[in-house]
Amino acid sequence: MTDARQPPEIGLDEAYGVETPEDNRRLYAAWADSYEASFVANKRYVYHRHVADILAEHFAGRSGVVLDVGCGTGIVGVELRRRGVSQIDGIDISPEMLRQAAKKTDAMGRVYRRLIEADLTKPIADASGRYAGIISVGTFTHGHLGPEALSHALPLAAPGAVCAIGINSAHFADRGFERHLDELHRSGKIGRYRLIDTLIYEGAAGDHPDDVGRVAVFTIRRNDVGEPPDAVIHHR
Repeated sequence: MTDARQPPEIGLDEAYGVETPEDNRRLYAAWADSYEASFVANKRYVYHRHVADILAEHFAGRSGVVLDVGCGTGIVGVELRRRGVSQIDGIDISPEMLRQAAKKTDAMGRVYRRLIEADLTKPIADASGRYAGIISVGTFTHGHLGPEALSHALPLAAPGAVCAIGINSAHFADRGFERHLDELHRSGKIGRYRLIDTLIYEGAAGDHPDDVGRVAVFTIRRNDVGEPPDAVIHHR
């Protein structure tokens, strides 16, 4: 007999099926408490570690605050702190997920300096160009944000900021992310970008074991001193 008190199982099919910001809010309100146990651990999700590696590699020697776009429960912030990135803010559409992120601590204290509730399908009101880095994992995927949301996130970064944006590879192709990145480069908003493909799951786990994340790595263009040199990207 099914215990009526147990919440229904939530997985990628439900996540990929959402269509509107309100759908996202409802999904993650129901998923926030169990997300890390039912999804991250059970499905052997490792994408956040790979993207954190990439951002940390290119952020080495820099200082300033990194913004975690679509931070969810804060698993990316935890991985960044383990890799030496000390100052992190998070932004997400779900207040329930943000409450989970607010609980994340390590030896240095709270993982996130500041947490912001915002809908990235719309321009962000306080886009002041202050972040030294931007990372995003699991947000640019089916049912979630398309390439237009990049144009809302990038004004939050300072000139020269390092960005590592994870995008589900099928979503990357279906939604025309490459065209959008090309246009951002042609318009002088970003430097030349590189793409890295990495597995989202460890081994043949999960309902979508062959899902691949395509990570776009680039810098915000320094219009005053010319384009920064291209980063050296190691395929994984």
